[in-house]
Amino acid sequence: MLTVKILQTRELERLVRATFPQKGCYAAEADLRGRESRPLVAFVHGGPDPYFDKHFDAWLSGAARFISAYELLNRLCRAGALPPGEYALVRAG
Repeated sequence: MLTVKILQTRELERLVRATFPQKGCYAAEADLRGRESRPLVAFVHGGPDPYFDKHFDAWLSGAARFISAYELLNRLCRAGALPPGEYALVRAG
């Protein structure tokens, strides 16, 4: 049985700043646009993903403007900031 870990947007922003200091500013609320009443739920495995890895690296360098929450959660997992598992990303209340 999988347990869903609740991750608030403020905590996600803190993890991004701590794990990827080269990124500077990150606003998690933008990833939740249109999800007013329900959380974003994703299973992250922390393994490499050839499709997402290039896009994520471009985002870190400032060449890409948007990154999906899944890409970010998976890379945080890969970096050791989050354990693999199922996450529900919710707005800070």
